[in-house]
Amino acid sequence: MSTTRLLLLGVVRIFQPAYGYQLRRELMTWNVQAWANINPGSIYTGLRTLAKHGYLLELEQDGAHRPGRTSYKLTTDGETEYFSLLRGMLWTVDGFHPDKMQAALAFMWSLRRDEVVDALEARISQLEAWLKSGPYSERQIREDPGTPNHVVEMFRITTARDRGELEWTRQFHERVRAGDYAFAGEPADWEPYPGMVTHWGEIPDPPANQR
Repeated sequence: MSTTRLLLLGVVRIFQPAYGYQLRRELMTWNVQAWANINPGSIYTGLRTLAKHGYLLELEQDGAHRPGRTSYKLTTDGETEYFSLLRGMLWTVDGFHPDKMQAALAFMWSLRRDEVVDALEARISQLEAWLKSGPYSERQIREDPGTPNHVVEMFRITTARDRGELEWTRQFHERVRAGDYAFAGEPADWEPYPGMVTHWGEIPDPPANQR
């Protein structure tokens, strides 16, 4: 649910104000139905739910409230929630929900470089600690007569994923430190097609607190 919320708030923030069908079409190009387990038909419902909770402002065309013809923009609360979710997913490793880091990568550019560097260092520390404690957890599983022997392989596959993520995080951390990619307040390192992004690399002003 938190991944879906970040994706919806983030894509609205990029295109705002934008119609529901435009947001749905964009998210489908990200293949979110595969890695974030988002049903394409639920995107309109998610947008309306975020508007109901005050995170999005609905702008109806000619007073018509139709899924594809209502445009959205972030409210002040929506901007706050966006950054709260983004930072939570970036700073905290959740090995059982890799979709959270995948979503954070999609919007990491809206943070400043120094914060991203520190967050990646925090992730490295978390992963190193988990891997260091791994042998002891495995020993406990193997020595417990009430635990089936195959359970240790369930633990090992999780450890293998953590080890792979640690290797990638170290390499990504070095690339970011070396100046790769563009972050908030820096010149864009790519050229969006016309009409796609209007504030890439900028730190936008807080939105008006409209509901």
